Formats: sequence, C-alpha cells, structure tokens
Amino acid sequence: MTETINSAKLRIRESVRSARAARSAADRIQDRIGLTAQLRSLVEARGARSITCYLPVHGEPDTTSFVDWARDEGIDVMLPVSREDRRLDWALLSEAGTVAGRYGIQEPVGPRLPAEAAAQTDLLIIPACAVDVTGMRLGWGLGYYDRLLASLTPCPPVFAVVFGDEILPLVPAEAHDTPVSGAVTPHEIRVFTSKAG
Repeated sequence: MTETINSAKLRIRESVRSARAARSAADRIQDRIGLTAQLRSLVEARGARSITCYLPVHGEPDTTSFVDWARDEGIDVMLPVSREDRRLDWALLSEAGTVAGRYGIQEPVGPRLPAEAAAQTDLLIIPACAVDVTGMRLGWGLGYYDRLLASLTPCPPVFAVVFGDEILPLVPAEAHDTPVSGAVTPHEIRVFTSKAG
C-alpha cells in the first residue's frame, strides 16, 4: 500500500521531533554557535539590513544568539506573531523585549505589522521541520508559513533553518506548499534556487 502524502508528512514530523528531543545539551550549544556563524555569514554576504527571523520553541534550531547579534548590528529584526486565523503578523524586536504568545512562542512587545511587511525585508529566515534538496519545505502542519509565502509579492529570498540531518532527498509536497530559496544549518548554507538572489 502506498503511503499517502499526509501520512508521509506525519512520519517525517514525528521522526524530526524525536531526533530534536534527543539532542544533548552539548550538541545544542555547538549547534547554536555554528548556526549563529552561518546566519551571520548569510546576512553579511547579502548585505541585509532588515530580516524576519524566529525565536526557537520545542527544540528548534536556536536562533537566539543570532537575533541578539543582528539587533546589536542595527539590523531590523521582525519576529512572527501568530494569529488565531493561522496567519502571521510581525513585530519589530526592540528594547521592550518579548512575551510568550500562541503556542508558547516568544513574540515582540510592540505594534503589530501586517503579513505583507515581510515583503519589504531583505531576507526571510524561517523555521521548518525539514526541507528537501530541491528546496521544498515541510512545516509543522498548521500552514502559517505556507500562507505567508503564498501571499508575498514580491517575496524576498527565503531561507529555512534546520539541522543538517533534516535536509532530506525528498519531502512530500502538495499544491499549496512553497519551496524556499535555501536552507541554513549549523554547518552550512545551501542554496536551492536562482530565486535566492
């Protein structure tokens, strides 16, 4: 019997959740250091002065040190704000800090910006469960980033952040799934498409 797309996605998500939960504290520290270096390199190479990013939850690759660095460098960092209708707004990270929002995700204190504000940034750095070698991204199943990426015109280069073992040969995809320009891991930056800018 052939595995359905939904069951294949579920299987990958369960595998990634388990692997992330099993990472040691020492591995997490090394991953954070490596990821910060790779993300800095990406931003510097592109001359980005405004970006989207995220703060980690549930074992996601840790972007905290990178976000702190970007703010210290005067880069505008917009973080997502999850809405009840499964769409994203944004808020600029500021001295006011963050508070726990929907799903326990840290969200900036301050005025909300509409989803379209992301189109005005130089670079989108987004979370993912996994990506494949063609740039197809697998999220966690709620569609927040699928809806965002489909709505942005123009869409800046989009880089998904994953661990190295989460770049897979193939990720099951449906019509609404949108590929990303590249992926960033603690060890490399991988570009998938010419849309990467």
